[in-house]
Amino acid sequence: MVARIGARLQNDGTLFTNGEFDETSQSTHSITESTIFADILDEVTIPGSGSVPAGTPSGGSISLNGTSQYLSVAGTGDFQFGTGDFTIEGWFYNKEATNHTRLWSFPDGDNVEVQGTTIYYWNGGTPASTGSGVAPLFQWFHVALVKQSGVVTVYVNGVSRITDTQPFNSTVSRPLAIGGEVISGTTDFLNGYFSNFRVVKGTAVYTGNFSTPIAPFTAITNTKLLLGVKDQAHMITDSSGVNPAQSVTNHGGAMFDAFTPLSTIYNGTMKQLKTGTLQVANEFDEYSGIV
Repeated sequence: MVARIGARLQNDGTLFTNGEFDETSQSTHSITESTIFADILDEVTIPGSGSVPAGTPSGGSISLNGTSQYLSVAGTGDFQFGTGDFTIEGWFYNKEATNHTRLWSFPDGDNVEVQGTTIYYWNGGTPASTGSGVAPLFQWFHVALVKQSGVVTVYVNGVSRITDTQPFNSTVSRPLAIGGEVISGTTDFLNGYFSNFRVVKGTAVYTGNFSTPIAPFTAITNTKLLLGVKDQAHMITDSSGVNPAQSVTNHGGAMFDAFTPLSTIYNGTMKQLKTGTLQVANEFDEYSGIV
């Protein structure tokens, strides 16, 4: 007996089927190409589903007005990456279709911005871009800038979009801005939201295409900054565990918002509603046991 893929739901929401979808619930109903729906599916997500506890809170996000609000982190040697591995990542929601918008920036390189649906990566010289249609407007998307063995990759929603074999190598202590430009007087502010922003020095967290996170980030080994935006009281609290914690400043009165890209509660199952809506935490592969 050889298993074969009967259906696959990708993390971009696309559902591929091989004729029909044979998953069943405890009842005798099954999902096919007709309008019969199961109540609860017993499938679990592939990547790391066992590590996400039931009832994991999602926290919220930081709302930015696009004109004056952003966060900054005081200059620190923790952002002096040199030639070593590192990862900068976060969730973003952009409402601005025309102007350039900094997702985050340092005073030199390792900066990422968007213009409409195009992602730009600045390595201190000529910027590289993804082309349009990569960063959706009015939707949450995940961005990760990763350096591994001297090569930088920019991932958008878990997919490699930019590769730089001659990246910037920071050599001094430096500050960081999130949602704006670290150099004062500029106007590249984010009109939207961001959440779960993490900087890891010394580790390439992602080494190839990956499924986007389904739970709030944690302070993994080598984490130097973690803004989990747990709630309003901890909106700009660094929970990386570094001692002392990073000094984060709120410019322009950025506000906490309950809006989040992450599930409020994750219980390891998918639900097929009677309306036909399929709710899934991230992605799955469905296998049949018949050749």
